Amino acid sequence: MAEDADDTGHEEIEDIDDDQADAQLATFVREQGGLLETTLGDLRMELGYSRLGRWVLEEIADYLTNQDLGYFPVWKLEPEANKEPRKEQRLWLYSLDGSVRAQLLAAVLHPEDNDVFAALDGLAAGRHAALSPEQKLDLVKEIVSS
Repeated sequence: MAEDADDTGHEEIEDIDDDQADAQLATFVREQGGLLETTLGDLRMELGYSRLGRWVLEEIADYLTNQDLGYFPVWKLEPEANKEPRKEQRLWLYSLDGSVRAQLLAAVLHPEDNDVFAALDGLAAGRHAALSPEQKLDLVKEIVSS
């Protein structure tokens, strides 16, 4: 992804060596704070495809899922919705690491699979009352290791 004035602070996926790509994309996203803006073209190159066709979108989606990464807008990787994908189309990647960001994005993007009330109430109320004991322990670990 070419960096310009609007992309200051965003790293490029191409900064990852090809031989490390499989294990490193999720790590790279975490190193960027758990959220990374990229393009379909960058992801296409990451997977080694020379062209970006509708069905390559499914491959990209599967790859991201296998890397424990979420993405949005979701429709950009759906062949039925994105009938003419373009390499310039922007996509956000985020770590599926249980962080507040990941929980909130999951609740908003996939409400049928998540406890939307707990995620939103936890965010609005300082989180602590809406967290399970295990989530509270994870939060303490997150704070201690930061």
